[in-house]
Amino acid sequence: MVSTELLAAVDALSDDERIELVAHIEETLDADLRLTPEQLATIERRHAELVADLDRGLSLDEAIAAVRALTA
Repeated sequence: MVSTELLAAVDALSDDERIELVAHIEETLDADLRLTPEQLATIERRHAELVADLDRGLSLDEAIAAVRALTA
């Protein structure tokens, strides 16, 4: 479990600092936990698609309903 102090420190970081932190964490993961180049390309493609059409995304309520429907 991550301490509340650590979470508060992360919350206080700037966006650039958070990006740097995420990159560091990803680099220090075991190799079998790291994203493959294909997975990273898929994430980047999906992000670009979402940014290009922000209305395309789901609201939180819609996302929760979709997950519940899959698990029902």
